[in-house]
Amino acid sequence: GPFGPVAILMSLFIPISFAVFFSVAYSQKTKKLIKARDDTKKLEIEFSNSLFQLGNRLGDGIPAEIAFGRVAQSMQGQKSSEFFSFVNNNIQQGGMSLERAIFDGKRGAIIYYPSSLIATSMRILVESVKKGLQIAARSLMSISDYVKNMQKINQRLKDLLAEIVSDIKSNMT
Repeated sequence: GPFGPVAILMSLFIPISFAVFFSVAYSQKTKKLIKARDDTKKLEIEFSNSLFQLGNRLGDGIPAEIAFGRVAQSMQGQKSSEFFSFVNNNIQQGGMSLERAIFDGKRGAIIYYPSSLIATSMRILVESVKKGLQIAARSLMSISDYVKNMQKINQRLKDLLAEIVSDIKSNMT
């Protein structure tokens, strides 16, 4: 009859199929966003070292346009190397200025690495290069130290939080 167990099971296929459709569509949509976020997090972790290297190159008197290429070569195989080589390609092949190579709306490197840390430090670099290479070198090294200290603080806070969560779990049991 219409109220038998087979009919009830068949009627459940419609809502289950809707749920499966939306879950698959959502996961496909967010998969690229999650990958981009993970890549950006990896880049931010090693970004302080690359900023320090870039600051050293600028301190040696190498122009910023050339320093990006040299830092990209020295950090081969890391995520920050991809960012710096992308900026270098924009400068050399696209004929862009440093600011356009990083912040251009269509081909800028910052489009592919949407991080406020990277955007802010590159904005400081562009503005400080206008004032001189030594100022740019000092500012990048200061930012590098700041980022390293922030990473240490974040790691310490995570350790403390994990300790507290562990204590709460043991108290609950």
